[in-house]
Amino acid sequence: MRLVILAVGGVLAVAAQPRKAFDDNEHGVAAASRGDYKEAERLYSESVALWRELGPKYEAHLAISEANLADALCAQGRREEGAKLENEALATLRRTLGIRNINTLNTMNSLAGIDIMLGETGPAEQFLREALAVERELYPNDVQLTRSLIGLATIRLRGGKYDEGLPLAEEGLRNVQKAGADDTLDAALAYTTVAEIHRCAKRPERALPLYRKARAIYERKLGPGSVRVAVVLTQEGLILLGEGKVALADKAVTRSLDLVENGCPGCAAERFVVETNAALVRLQQGRYSEADRLLSGAISLEEQAHTHPGADVASALNTLALVREKERLYEDADRLHKRAAAILAYQ
Repeated sequence: MRLVILAVGGVLAVAAQPRKAFDDNEHGVAAASRGDYKEAERLYSESVALWRELGPKYEAHLAISEANLADALCAQGRREEGAKLENEALATLRRTLGIRNINTLNTMNSLAGIDIMLGETGPAEQFLREALAVERELYPNDVQLTRSLIGLATIRLRGGKYDEGLPLAEEGLRNVQKAGADDTLDAALAYTTVAEIHRCAKRPERALPLYRKARAIYERKLGPGSVRVAVVLTQEGLILLGEGKVALADKAVTRSLDLVENGCPGCAAERFVVETNAALVRLQQGRYSEADRLLSGAISLEEQAHTHPGADVASALNTLALVREKERLYEDADRLHKRAAAILAYQ
């Protein structure tokens, strides 16, 4: 979560409007920490409006509340809106507080995370590397270091560079544990990232306990209906499928589908993960029409969200091709394989 609003001249102004803007921001932080992102959005928006009225003296305060608002929007799946606002906030914080300020680093890491979810890994890596250099020098025990490391590990994971990503993710996890923050959302993300690298590198026995630890944290902090719970649960489902526990895998992905549909239907990235993973289970079960529907919807959603679809879309296209072959739609299958190959050639 975000840090508190800065004090002005060492002590927050006692005038009613600055005090109200400060309180709205802090109440927004509390709402976001319990997963109530709509309420957080409302409170942050009120804080932003008040800071704007107060003028240039409060630019840094405004930027922090804007960045918080951006995070609340992204948590509801509105990542394009969030990215625009986060970029504006970062530009203001660079100018007013400088790159070595923890609030600037926090915003930079958040923007990098949004860019990763939108498939913009190039800009994300630049932000993360810039932040990491400062964090190693000034904040070696702060959670911001963990966020930069996990972001870089995620980029390596998406590129299939598991051996490069694992040390970064493990360092991030050690850092958050050392800071005494082992029961936080940052810790859950670190556990999930290490687990996902192990799963993709064909080490499911190392991944499963890490996923379960992450899911337990998400359930405690955000509630059992959180979309983050849905994503982790569906990844657990794939491991169960690989172990031949098809009924348990089915239970996991069915719950995941319900959670993402009810919890955040606009969260395109999360829906893509949940629906493509669920489709793999349906394929194994021989439920081809359901697998086809899930994959077709997930691919369409992801292609709408990204100008340049990535390797994850190519993988989904190849899986859909397998489904079409099972449905004896061989020309469709061949076309889908070619689309996947074209995407991979572009990478």
